[in-house]
Amino acid sequence: MSAEEHDDLRRRDHANAWDASGLIVSGIAVWGGVGWLVSEWLDNTIFVMLGLLVGMGAALYLVWVRYGKS
Repeated sequence: MSAEEHDDLRRRDHANAWDASGLIVSGIAVWGGVGWLVSEWLDNTIFVMLGLLVGMGAALYLVWVRYGKS
């Protein structure tokens, strides 16, 4: 493997790590926000926690599906 191919592989891995991090943060933010809105609407705080958990689970699933294959 040449040095140029090694640098390209390293850049792609770095970009994939940032993409995965962005998916996780955005999943938590979006579904946590939905949970917060529902909890404000129904005056019950459990929906914030449910939204955060659903967001984390969905984001981790998307990362696994997208980047879990070799």
